[in-house]
Amino acid sequence: MIRYPKLFEPIVLPNGVTIKNRMESTPSGLHFLQGPEPYPNEPVIEHYVNRAKSGAGIVVVTGCSTGSHPNPGHDQNWDMSDGHNQHYVAQLVEGIHAYGAKALHRGLDINEFLMAADAFDSGENGNAFLGNNYDVSTGIASAYVVGDGSAPRYDGVECPKELMLACADKLADFCLSLKKNCGFDGIWIHGAYRHQFIGRCLSPLTNKRTDEFGGSLENMVRYPRLVFEKIKEKCGRSFIVELSISGHDPEGMGGNTLADTCRMAKLLEGCVDILQVKGPLIDESHPVQFHAETPWLYMAEAVKRSAPNIAVMTVGGCFYPETNESILAEGKADMIGMARTWISNPDYCDRLKAGREEDIVPCIRCNKCHRSSDSASWTSVCSVNPLIGLEGRVEHMVKPAGEKQKIAVIGGGPSGMKAAIELCDRGHDVTIYEKNAELGGLLCIMKDVSFKWPLTRLKEYLIAQVEKRPIRVFLNTEPAVEALQSEGYDAVFAATGSESVIPPIPGARGANVMTAVDAYTRVNELGSDIVIVGGGEIGVETGIWLARMGKTVTVLGRNPKLAADSTPVHYWKMFRDEWESCETLRTVTGAAVTGITERGVTYTDAEGVDHFVPCENVLLAVGLRGRIEDARRYYEAANRFEMVGDCIGGGSIQKCMRSAYITAHQY
Repeated sequence: MIRYPKLFEPIVLPNGVTIKNRMESTPSGLHFLQGPEPYPNEPVIEHYVNRAKSGAGIVVVTGCSTGSHPNPGHDQNWDMSDGHNQHYVAQLVEGIHAYGAKALHRGLDINEFLMAADAFDSGENGNAFLGNNYDVSTGIASAYVVGDGSAPRYDGVECPKELMLACADKLADFCLSLKKNCGFDGIWIHGAYRHQFIGRCLSPLTNKRTDEFGGSLENMVRYPRLVFEKIKEKCGRSFIVELSISGHDPEGMGGNTLADTCRMAKLLEGCVDILQVKGPLIDESHPVQFHAETPWLYMAEAVKRSAPNIAVMTVGGCFYPETNESILAEGKADMIGMARTWISNPDYCDRLKAGREEDIVPCIRCNKCHRSSDSASWTSVCSVNPLIGLEGRVEHMVKPAGEKQKIAVIGGGPSGMKAAIELCDRGHDVTIYEKNAELGGLLCIMKDVSFKWPLTRLKEYLIAQVEKRPIRVFLNTEPAVEALQSEGYDAVFAATGSESVIPPIPGARGANVMTAVDAYTRVNELGSDIVIVGGGEIGVETGIWLARMGKTVTVLGRNPKLAADSTPVHYWKMFRDEWESCETLRTVTGAAVTGITERGVTYTDAEGVDHFVPCENVLLAVGLRGRIEDARRYYEAANRFEMVGDCIGGGSIQKCMRSAYITAHQY
C-alpha cells in the first residue's frame, strides 16, 4: 500500500459515498459457471466474492433479469421476479460487503423492459438485443459483433416516446428492488459502442430521432439523463450510478468525437457518479497483443479534464500496478477498471499489499476467459490461472502435500517451470533439466516479435519465479535415464514439449522448407517470397510477423476459416483486422496443398482448380504434436513418473499450466 498510495486511496464519489480504494472489478462474470438455476449458484457466488476478498473497492455483478425472456443458454440469467432467487443474490451481495466493497449490478438497460412491454418474440432476425424490434431509431445496424467478426443487422423500429418513459420508470423500480431486496449499492449501465438502448441514444450513428430525444448532443443525452434521474429519485442519491461509454465513435464515420464525449460528460454531471470510458468498438475495448498496454487512456484523460464532478474511470488493458498507480498519480483518471486482472490474479491486491508485485502473473490477453476456441467445450478457463472455473471444487481435486520428495523435471518450458514452482512450494526438492541454453521452451522464439510481448512477459515471470526458489536448474542438459536413477529421484516429471508436424506432402522435406517454429530462429535464411502451409493461429501469426518485416507472404489454409483455433470472442475479429492490414500478406482458404518444389507450392482450391504459387521458402504450420517418445523414455528413471504439458499432445498455454498445476498437487 505504501508503494501504491493512489491505488489504495479511498475516493468519495460525487454522491458522497466513499469507496475504499480506486480499483473496480468491472462486469466480467465467467459465462460458463452458471447452470440452469435462475439464481447464482455457489461457484458464481464464490467467484464474485473472491474479487472483493482480493481487495476490489467495487465489484460489478452481472446476471439479474426480470424473467421476461428465455435464458439465452450460455449467460447468467437470474429471474429476479421470484423472491426465492433474490435470497441467493442477497447472499452474493452480502459476501461482497463482508470485505468492505460496494456491489453494483450490471444494469439491464431499457432493452429488458422493451421485451417485457409485449410478449417476447425473437422474430425472424433472432433479435435478442432490441426487444420486440424496438430501437432508438428505425433500421440501424447493431454494433454487436459475433465471433466470426460479423455484425448482425436488425430491422428495429423507432420506440414510441411513451414507451420509453414507461421503461425508464420500470428500470428505476427494478433498481429499487435490487437495493431493498438484495442490498446492491448501485447500478452499472452499458452505454458503450452503440450496443444497447442507452448507448444507441448517445450516438448520432444510431440516434436519428426528430423528437426531443434526438438531433443535438443535448437532446441525445436527454433520455439517458432522464433514466438516471429516475433511478436517483426512487433509490436515493447514495445509490451509485455508473455509466460505461465509448470515448468516441469510430473515426471517419461521422459519429461522436472525443470533444463531443467531453461535452456529454459535462451534461451528465449530477446524475452519474462514475463514468467509465471505453474504446469505440466492442472487441477493441478488450485489447489484445496487437494493442498498446492501455490504448484508451487518452480518452479518460480528456473526459476527466472536462467533467470534474464525475469520477472518471479508465478501463482496457489496465493490469500492471506501476502503470495504474501512475495513471492516478498523474491525474489522468480517478479510478481503474479491471476485469482480466482479477481473473488471472484472484489475489491481486493481496500481493500488492505484501510488496510481492513480482508474483503477479501476467495476463497474456488471449481472451480465452470468454471462450477458448470454436471447438472447445463450454467451460470457463484462464491461460495463466489454472484454477479459474475450478474454484469451487479444486480442494477436492488436489491432495495435501506429502512427505518431502526429490523430483526431477525434464524440460524448462512453461509446463515444466510451472510444475517445478508448484512442487517446490509444496516442500519438495526440485531440479529442472533443460536441453537448451535458456528456460522458456517455445516462448523463447517469440522474443523478437513485437506483438507477442504478453508471452515474453509471461516467460520472464516464470523464469523469475523459478530463480527466487531453491530450484536447481541445469541448462544445455538432456539427462540420461541412468544418470537420473543414480541421483535417486523419487519422481520424474516429463515436460518435453511438442514439435511441428511434417505433413505427407511431396517435397515437404526439401531444402527450401522449414517449420514455422524454426523460422523464428532462422529468419536470416529466408528469402523475400514465402508460402506458409497452414492457416491456423501459428501460420497466420507467422505470416503477420514476416509481412511486417517487408516479406511477401502467402498463407494457404485448408479450412474455410483462417485461425479457427484462436479465441472466437473479442479476439478473432481483431486478429483478422491485423492480417488484413498487412499489404504484403495474402491468404487463401480451402486450399489443399498437393506439392512443394524448389520453385514453389501447388494447391487445389475449394472449387477443385489447381494453382501454383512461386516462392523462395516454404514454412510448414500444420500443427504441433507432443514429444511423447521423448517423455516416455524417462518412465523407469524413478519410482513415480508423470507427463505434463505439451508432451501429452500439442496444446495451449492454458492446458499446459492446468496440467502442471493439478499434477504437481498430487505430491
